[in-house]
Amino acid sequence: MSVILPNSPAPSDAVPSYLDWGGVLRPIFGGVLQKLLRLGDRFAIDVNLPPLTTEADGRIWTAMLMLAQRQGAVLSWPQPGLIVGNPGAPAVNGTGQAGSILVLRGFQPGYVVRMGQFFSILHGGRRYLHFAAADGTANAQGLLQLPIGPMLRIRPSDGAVCEFAAPKIEGLLDGNTRDWTLNTALMTGLNVTSSAHA
Repeated sequence: MSVILPNSPAPSDAVPSYLDWGGVLRPIFGGVLQKLLRLGDRFAIDVNLPPLTTEADGRIWTAMLMLAQRQGAVLSWPQPGLIVGNPGAPAVNGTGQAGSILVLRGFQPGYVVRMGQFFSILHGGRRYLHFAAADGTANAQGLLQLPIGPMLRIRPSDGAVCEFAAPKIEGLLDGNTRDWTLNTALMTGLNVTSSAHA
């Protein structure tokens, strides 16, 4: 089970990445390039934490990272400046969904999802991070048909929770080691790179 990393102290800066698993077909005789789309696009994020006091913030963060090295990590996805508001309790509406449209229920009536707003879907005990590919407004019954990116890699179950209020990325930490700096001022320095893996 993945380790939920602390929200406080929060990272001081982050570098999100979009990992495209498709490719470009290049004709050998100079024809038109074609984009080959494949399932599997996902996200990664590289974060730096501010200097932490070794006791207790640095101690707790380093312990959590060592656990996450083996078990995977869950980290809040930053959306600086976006006022998310109260989305309600959005969930997947119906089984067998696939592709780039997601039918949802449980929103506060009239809630507006903004293009580029992130959310995570909980399915099979894991989180899958997506973003809204267009603006969308929930109707009076709290229903919304939302264009999303990237394409769904799983078929979420009916009622699967969708975290719009506090989206998270879940995955493995890059690399085979965890290291940190310690200095005589009793401060700890850390950075983390995590990729969604499921």
